Amino acid sequence: MTDMTLDNLLDQTLDDIADLPEFKPYPAGAHHALVSFSTKEVNKHPCIEVSCKLIETKELSNPTEDTAPAPGATANILCMLDNEFGAGNFKALAAPIGEALGTGSLREIVEQTTDLECIIITSVKKDKNDPTIERMNIKSLMLV
Repeated sequence: MTDMTLDNLLDQTLDDIADLPEFKPYPAGAHHALVSFSTKEVNKHPCIEVSCKLIETKELSNPTEDTAPAPGATANILCMLDNEFGAGNFKALAAPIGEALGTGSLREIVEQTTDLECIIITSVKKDKNDPTIERMNIKSLMLV
């Protein structure tokens, strides 16, 4: 076990400290990840947050330009349930999980989706208000 006393921590060099994990969208492709659902309200919109923790990248859509994120990298998307696109996207992601669980109940699916091993197929798009920001989209989800 590492001695985490302040005195010992100050004896380290900057190279001894791990880099801050990046929080950015996974590049377009197929990724093996742990997926969790949680409820959230964003600007008074009811949402499901789909959180992903990368196990490994299986395939990049553009391997000459994109780099696979390191295992453990996190990313998420929000599905706003009060509009047809967010609700439809959530339905597409939740359907294979609901089928595996034997339920169509949104509550049961959300409550039981914690660190499920999945293959997710992602794409990336530019934010409509700020093109320097990239947003991940999960096009499909398959249980492993």
